Formats: sequence, structure tokens, C-alpha cells
Amino acid sequence: MKKKIGWFFFLLIFIRCQDDGNRSLTFIPGSKEDKIGSGAQPFSDHKRQSVTHGATPDTTHATPNGTLRTLHRLKTVQPPAVGEKVPNTDSLFINRLNYLRSHNIEPDLNEPVSKKFLFPPASQNEVPTLITLSRETILCINFDNDILDYTDRFYTNGIKFDLITPGLRFNPLNIMMIPYWRSAQNSYGITLVQNMYTPSTTKTGGILYGDRPYAAYLFIGSFKTTLDPVHHYRQTSEIDIGIIGPKSYGEWIQRSFHRSVPTNNEPLGWEYQIKNDLVLDYSFKLEQGIASTNHFDLMLNASAEAGTLYANAGGGFHFRTGILNPYFSNTGVTGQGMLRKAGLRQVQFFMFFKGSGKIVGYDATLEGGLLNRTSSYTIPFNTISRVVFQGSGGLSLVVNGCRLDLEQFLLSPEFHNGWWHKWVHLSLAFTL
Repeated sequence: MKKKIGWFFFLLIFIRCQDDGNRSLTFIPGSKEDKIGSGAQPFSDHKRQSVTHGATPDTTHATPNGTLRTLHRLKTVQPPAVGEKVPNTDSLFINRLNYLRSHNIEPDLNEPVSKKFLFPPASQNEVPTLITLSRETILCINFDNDILDYTDRFYTNGIKFDLITPGLRFNPLNIMMIPYWRSAQNSYGITLVQNMYTPSTTKTGGILYGDRPYAAYLFIGSFKTTLDPVHHYRQTSEIDIGIIGPKSYGEWIQRSFHRSVPTNNEPLGWEYQIKNDLVLDYSFKLEQGIASTNHFDLMLNASAEAGTLYANAGGGFHFRTGILNPYFSNTGVTGQGMLRKAGLRQVQFFMFFKGSGKIVGYDATLEGGLLNRTSSYTIPFNTISRVVFQGSGGLSLVVNGCRLDLEQFLLSPEFHNGWWHKWVHLSLAFTL
């Protein structure tokens, strides 16, 4: 059987595969029969199951319904005896394909380890790990504004829409996302973002030298999130493309809002905003859990971004406490049925605190576009704050497949003689 025919056959079978999530698995691909154990394993249970003599467990990974399935990396204790038949590549492919079909598991073929799982070398003595695909569809709406803090300056407004759906696994940009080498689950999404920035006051016309310039950008992004609940790990990679400048319509949004509120003055000075330029950025974020109980968890994170909009790197912490599910049990919200099958709480209410610092290499909202250097006013390079700190705290309410977040942010000065700034973040996420 040709590999290409096998690929095509596999994609047809799994294009709309659904996970029943009723059993935990102990699987030995390539053997004449599978060993299947009964009973679902919730995310909070990270005990590894025993395996047949001659095999050692590798790891456990999340499936879309919230259960844990145990995949085992088989390590032969003795090398094959002389004359012993070694399964060929086609036989291994058929055995593993039949296994996945019988248990409704959909692998993510964008990951190298998943391809190796299905198409291993004929002489391979180990079963590689497998990364599955989340079947959940989630919509998240985010809104930032400093109006609740009685200010109208600096980062003054932000709107963001995130859509996560399994169909986005076919996005060609996924080839640029960071791969993962352990058993885990992937989610794919797109994001639409518009942010706007103003000087310390919008009531004075002209250029306010020494102050922040007007700026706004609009971009669409593609991202992948990999979740490994056993190792308490999550990674997200994203690529964004869009525009900074008047064509991002930040001026129009702010002017329209101010005109609709009788007590607001129309902002002055947008004609001196950062000029039109390309936004093309790549970013990633890594999160690692270091402590977890039934009522609190603590994670550390590291992130970096590079492109025509931002260039920076940093890290921080994320602490939660209250009535909550494990942080790495899902991407933030999941359906009621999946929560019930996984034995997780259907109602959560907790407070959270975040803190981070970053080293700033470039910021187009202050310094102007990287390609278009004709902006009327920008902040000089030597007056940019190269180390910036940010903190936040908030409350989160999660009921089944719906989540509401309220968060207060505080940011240190981004340029010399600048001020500390604060704004409020609102977020609503729900499963579709």
C-alpha cells in the first residue's frame, strides 16, 4: 500500500470523527489485540497505569471530552530474536489506524510526532507519542478601556475576537507554529484585534512633544495552542498580519464614540498619528505549572514577540485561588457534557493575579512603523523605557460552557517622563 493512498484514506475517515470518551486505554499498536481498561480518568488524576511486561508508560494526554487516555511508549527489553518477524511499515500503519478508528481518536497531522505514529520506520522498536485534535468550538470577545478608571490616555481602547475551531487545522499558516514532542492536545484559532493609543490628553490639538503619539493598529492572526495536562504545560504560537496607521480606523472608532457621549469632547490631534505601515509579527508563549491544589494553582510563563509592530521578551507568573478546575484541564472554557464526563466542576468562581516584566526592543506605537519612517511625530529611540512591568488582578465566573472575566491592569511608564497607566479588561467566552 502506498503511503499517499494511506494518507488520503485516513483523512476521509477522521474528518468528522467524534470522541465517545467512555474508556481509558492501554494500547499496544502492532499487536494482535488491544488491551482496553474501563473507567474514565479525570484531569485531576495523573496516576500512570501499569502496562504489559516489557513496556513502560510514556505519558497521558487529554482528549476532547476531558478524559485522560494513556498512551504507552513500548521499549523492548530484549532485541528481536534471530529470525523473528518484524512488522513492516504498512502493517504498523493499518494496526494503528484501526486502533484510532475503533476509539474515535483524531490525531493532529500537523504535528511531526503524529505523522511518525502512523508512518513509523519498519524497524522502529518504540511507539511514538500522539497529539490529538480538540473538537471544541469557542468564541471569545475581549474589550479593554480606561473609561472605568476615569482616564482617556495612552492605551485607551482595545477590541479582540478569538475563534477556536477544529476546521482551522487546515490553515496553511499552521506550518509556522511551534511543534510539540509529547502527548498533548492541539487547538487552532484565529484572532481579530484593534488597539488604539493617545497622548495624556485628547483635548489639546497639535503635537504634544514629549508625550505619546496617536496610534492605532488592526490585524488578523492565526494561532495554535498545545495543552499537556500531565506535565502541566501549555504553549501558544501566533502569527499576525495587518496595518498600523489611519487605515486601521482607530481614529474613526474613537471619534464616533466621543460624539455619541454628550459629556465627551471630540479628540484632537489624530491627524498626527503614526502613518500607515505593515504589521507582521510572530509571537509565542510558554506556561508551566509549578504548584496546584483543589483551591489554588500557580504558573510561570515566558513569552517573546518579533516583527514590524513589537519586538520584546519577558516572563511572569499567574496565580489563581477559589473554586476552580485545574488550569491545564482545558483552554479556559469547555462544554457541560465534557465537564461531566471528566468529573470536573461545572461552576467555577475564583480570583486571579498576574505579574510580568519585559525587555522592549521595539514598539511601533511609540517609534513609528518599521518600514514607513514618515510619521509626523514619534518618541525618540533613547527615551523608550527598555524594561516595563505589568500587573493585574481580577475575578472569573465560569458556568458550564460560558466564562466571564473582569480584570484591572496596571502598567509602568513606557517612555521617559511617562506615567503609570491603568485600564479595565472584560472578557466573555463561550462554546458553540
